[in-house]
Amino acid sequence: MSSEIILIITGYILIGFLLTLFNLRTNFHWILKSSMIVLTAFFYIFTYNSFKDLLGWPSSEKLPERFRLISAQIYEPNAILNSEGEIFLWITNMDNLAGLGEPRSHIIPYSKEVHEKISKALVNLKNGIPQMGEHSDENKESIISSITKKEKVIDASTKLNFFDMPNQLLPEK
Repeated sequence: MSSEIILIITGYILIGFLLTLFNLRTNFHWILKSSMIVLTAFFYIFTYNSFKDLLGWPSSEKLPERFRLISAQIYEPNAILNSEGEIFLWITNMDNLAGLGEPRSHIIPYSKEVHEKISKALVNLKNGIPQMGEHSDENKESIISSITKKEKVIDASTKLNFFDMPNQLLPEK
């Protein structure tokens, strides 16, 4: 366990201890005390869900328009496990440092078309050919509208295309 996680857990314990002291030592109305307990419980749940991005869980955010493919893992739909299938991508954004920045893990829903494209790109990666990907949406909706509809940001209409990464031009000597 990293020191950051231990500090966060210690902070939660401290907040719970202070809330207990506050509730035992004050003469506030019981409604105020109980609402503080409920609010603190929601705070714990909210922060727990937001830490997944900090701890390295794959992001379901929208993919960058252009990215460099580092690796991928494909899980096909499985009726026995009641799984719809998922595709995990490890990519770097091409807008920052020409794809040489820090990689980020993304998750997208399984689709046969995307599976075939990523499989071909992985074969090229194993052969030593760097792969670049482009992401485009068929129906361009804003992230806010998709959140208000409670849909996933990346849906089945996602179009992914992979191709060989162009050679970087070196400056003249």
